[in-house]
Amino acid sequence: MKTHHILLLAAVLLLPLAAGAQTNSPQEPPKMVIEMRTGETHLAPLHSNEGKLSRWFELQTASISNRYQFIENASSATTANHEQYQVTFKGRFKFDSAGKYSLNAGVFSGRSFFSGWNNSGWGTGRSTSNLYLKQLYLSAKPVRGVELQYGSLYFLHGEATEITAYDYDGYVMGQRITLARPDQLYFDEISYTAGYLGDFNTPNLNKRYHRLRQVNFHHFLAGKKISERVRASADYASEARPIGREHVFRQAIKIKAPETKVIDMFLFENYERAGRLASYGFNAYGEKKLHQRFTLGGGYAQIDGAGLNSDRFPQGKRMHLNGLVTLTPDFSLTVGVTQAVGTLPGNLPRTRLDIGVNYNLLHSLKKTGQF
Repeated sequence: MKTHHILLLAAVLLLPLAAGAQTNSPQEPPKMVIEMRTGETHLAPLHSNEGKLSRWFELQTASISNRYQFIENASSATTANHEQYQVTFKGRFKFDSAGKYSLNAGVFSGRSFFSGWNNSGWGTGRSTSNLYLKQLYLSAKPVRGVELQYGSLYFLHGEATEITAYDYDGYVMGQRITLARPDQLYFDEISYTAGYLGDFNTPNLNKRYHRLRQVNFHHFLAGKKISERVRASADYASEARPIGREHVFRQAIKIKAPETKVIDMFLFENYERAGRLASYGFNAYGEKKLHQRFTLGGGYAQIDGAGLNSDRFPQGKRMHLNGLVTLTPDFSLTVGVTQAVGTLPGNLPRTRLDIGVNYNLLHSLKKTGQF
């Protein structure tokens, strides 16, 4: 499938939706918050009445997704042309009714630090049916504005995305302290993480427990709500890599302007990596809600070196376009196109297309009154 065919297919999928956004009659807005980030859809329910199980167990995310993926590299060879599926569950067991002390868990598909998807067997690649316990950690909030975490943790991104920061599917074994006292510390959030960064092809937590005794990674992050429209964050990471220690600095700023006709949100993020893998990269991204059910976004990203960021954005300069259609409160459709520009090594992806259907299982489970 040639590059111009990919772009034409994306236009066929996205442009009629954009045109329809100007003529369709208003519909009831979906009863959820939808955050569109680099083509991935994160669905979170709005606060509602507690279910029967919520005193002890809080199900935070439950979703099932299916996507078609096409990737062509710089040598015009097709490296992926297949169907994949994704399963995501996040929740926590609360030791007290207020949830100050809890055990948090995340079960996901995907076979590595960079992957949350399994191959269905249709198209290229062998079928896989893996589910892994990737995150499991204890959380304690002993006093106001202080949280302690210990175990297999998620990464904190601040206002940055996985384009310049760590892949959303990634994990780190260790401990974290987070301070959220803007009235005393100026910043809305300050966090420090120390742990083990590695085992990139071992997502199963049961094979990574021993890493809790090791520390090769330090991460500091600070975030600030500058105004109702502007939020910013900055972080520093020290990573022990096989070729030596790397130092990474990141900054991101997000500006919301929903009253404008051109754009609702603008994001700029960048990183500077020092060490033997010294490099610089950035992403500029804008997003516009064209209709209650349709959001369109696009941007330009430049990644100068190999990192632990999203596999959708390896080394190179890339234009990216994302479309999100909320079909019902339970179902959504996503389209993501990434096109490299300029010179690339022959084995790196030049053109990538992802078309996904996402089922927000949590929204359906909430209707049962149990969660």
